[in-house]
Amino acid sequence: MATRKSIRLCLLAAFLAIISGLVFGVSSALAQDNAFQAAAQGLKLFLNAIPEGREPALGFGDRAEFDLAYLGNPYEMYTIHPDRLASAEGSGDKIILSLKQFRFPILCNGKIRALLNVAEVNSEMEAVGIGAANLASAIERIENSIPSSGGFSRRILLRLYQLRIDFIGYFQEGQSLEKGLFIPLPSALALIGAEPEEIIFYSYPQMLNLVRGKFAELPESLKGDYKNGEER
Repeated sequence: MATRKSIRLCLLAAFLAIISGLVFGVSSALAQDNAFQAAAQGLKLFLNAIPEGREPALGFGDRAEFDLAYLGNPYEMYTIHPDRLASAEGSGDKIILSLKQFRFPILCNGKIRALLNVAEVNSEMEAVGIGAANLASAIERIENSIPSSGGFSRRILLRLYQLRIDFIGYFQEGQSLEKGLFIPLPSALALIGAEPEEIIFYSYPQMLNLVRGKFAELPESLKGDYKNGEER
């Protein structure tokens, strides 16, 4: 009986893992579609609102390049709640939380110039900001290092506000969060003492162990609400 019970539990766990992955994929796809519509509507508005002379700060040579700009594959924004990090034994979707925001790369002549921010406002997706040329440059460098054969069709930007670090997460369609490949961006590379242009690949458990260790080193006064921290 004990053996049959163990088999049933294993089958149930496998079933729940599959369902979790499917739900993550479907819900993320729907949110991404809505976010893309908002980004498409807001792209030209935010580009044209850039003051004259500020184009280079956003990665553009001149305003004529605005007409050549287009959107790339988005990164859904996630974070880790510190209360859940301490007991990180659950699945990724219980530890890594969606911020209901997206960052869309803005490309021109095949190069990522800046990021367009899309967030949920009054239950609707809306373009809310533009910028982050340095982050865009770092993302492009990582994108160029990821083999197209990997089949990564979903991307997230994992932001740890208290540590002020970011990771990119790559997933195949329908994969749950704990199946992802995580790559530290320059802010995270600096924290671990790596070179600013180094490419390091982490599995979900490896990334979580790194974050848990660095979080434990923080003073208690900096371990507050998970949304604290500056936007970069």
